[in-house]
Amino acid sequence: MTALTELRGAWAARWPEAMRLWSDYVRLSEPVWCLNGAAAQREALTASFAMIRLDDHAVVLNLEEIARRGLEGFPLEVMAHEIGHHILCPADLADHARLMLRTRKGLPGREESAPQIANLYADLLINDHLQREFGLRFPELYGRIGGSGTLWRLYLRLYELLWRLKPGQLTGGGLPDEMDGDARLGARLVRVYARDWLRGAAGFAALCRPYLEQGEDGGGALGGWGDTAHSPAREMPDGLTEQQDGEGEPAVHPAEDPALNGDDERAVAAGNQPVSPRESGRKTTRRYRDMGDYGELLRALRVKMSAKEAAIRYYRERARPHLIRFPEKVLPRVNDPLPEGLETWDWGRPTEEVDWVESVVRSPIPVPGVTTVARVWGETPGQSRQKQPIDLYVGIDCSGSMPAPVHSTSFAVLAGFIVTLSALRAGARVMACLSGEPGKSAVTDGFTRDPSILLDLLTDYLGTGYSYGIQRLREVKPKLRAGRRCHLLILTDTDIFSSLKEKDGWQVAQQAARDAQGGATMLLATPATYLQHFVADCRQLNAIGWQLAHVPDWEGVVGFARDFARRNYGDER
Repeated sequence: MTALTELRGAWAARWPEAMRLWSDYVRLSEPVWCLNGAAAQREALTASFAMIRLDDHAVVLNLEEIARRGLEGFPLEVMAHEIGHHILCPADLADHARLMLRTRKGLPGREESAPQIANLYADLLINDHLQREFGLRFPELYGRIGGSGTLWRLYLRLYELLWRLKPGQLTGGGLPDEMDGDARLGARLVRVYARDWLRGAAGFAALCRPYLEQGEDGGGALGGWGDTAHSPAREMPDGLTEQQDGEGEPAVHPAEDPALNGDDERAVAAGNQPVSPRESGRKTTRRYRDMGDYGELLRALRVKMSAKEAAIRYYRERARPHLIRFPEKVLPRVNDPLPEGLETWDWGRPTEEVDWVESVVRSPIPVPGVTTVARVWGETPGQSRQKQPIDLYVGIDCSGSMPAPVHSTSFAVLAGFIVTLSALRAGARVMACLSGEPGKSAVTDGFTRDPSILLDLLTDYLGTGYSYGIQRLREVKPKLRAGRRCHLLILTDTDIFSSLKEKDGWQVAQQAARDAQGGATMLLATPATYLQHFVADCRQLNAIGWQLAHVPDWEGVVGFARDFARRNYGDER
């Protein structure tokens, strides 16, 4: 233990120097020093001797494992490398997630290996920069780390080419011509995409894909320096529901990449170089990833989050651009403040209550509880009226034809998030109901302002029946609060007319609209040509007090929800 304590002191003394290799302005807390395997396991360092946690940017070092591998003499190399994950690649958890997505594109059928391949790619970028700029001892370090398999030998050959080492200095011998050619492509890729490394990730993965034989992508085979591959994320960063420019492009093998074989330069000379949307100045439309892809990303990042929690985060983030602005409530006062006198201020009361002018008038030396006083306020009736937002009942068709929101994107649920969160922002109370009948239904216990209750219910899934059950509207009246109005909103399709025609469905819908007193809207997501078969039913729905809205498909319900929220709860109301 004494030797490890001395090792910690020696490495700690080199920590500022390791930071200065990147910049004089880098400020990171001292590493977490683990003196044994149990301490390393508590810090989630289990598959490497060093790592950086991208969520809190803490560098963790297992000194016992470093000593066992004989790496005591490489403090700058190891610590500067870990700092490089914070400075260069991937820098933060959001870019780490994007790197993982690009890497997965190059590994069809082997997506589970994306963390290891992404780690190799990031390590190449960081080590190449440090070695070329400062001439560190990375060649000797990699000679001691150890590894096995064809992929590891390919990886070491990349370093031989990047640093102009003798062939076999790291690989231990000659490589087949095909592998050597792949290594040359990989080395060129690392240099070309050094400043735009996300673009090169899929190509690097495609290069490694043939070498991922069974059992070769484990920590031991790849040298045991999986400093980001096995680092769990304790939280999910925002911004990952939206796709970045170029993210949807297929992976291109380096042998076919025009940026690596010179085709880009020839295209520029010929005047045929394609211009990206960002360069052209044209406005690009937002593109979002599906909920299923989002869930896969969470699993790749090892985020400890349930499927329901991930779904709530996904729909909430997608709903955010469509929400109303937080109302700047010029809240009309029902009572205006009226100063009435003074009273003694004593310890235990907020200091902002002290009337310092009156206190100093009493005594230039304030004595708390003796000379300090506070103003007493009364109230006088104001002249302006108090505004009260309309409560909202949102019912969503959750029949067998609707997708499960935790597995794939449900636009009906997304619309429910938009109107619910907008209503809560405006100060309204919301009651939510999922219905797939004949079959099941789920409803909140009346109207509430608790978003966790509402969003948890909206991301449930029933998958029963064929329509929203109009009989569910019977549950609204008993939950209405005296003196408050409610707007009824149902998101469904034309199957609702079959529900209306069962029992006394039309009477239930009519009575519910009357009881709510705040309006009733029925959104039908169905093609216009099909809606023509229900003209008479639509007219009857209007006649009993329901406003009818229509979108051609479920994707269109998002725009409707945005307009509905702004019209009923935003500045436009």
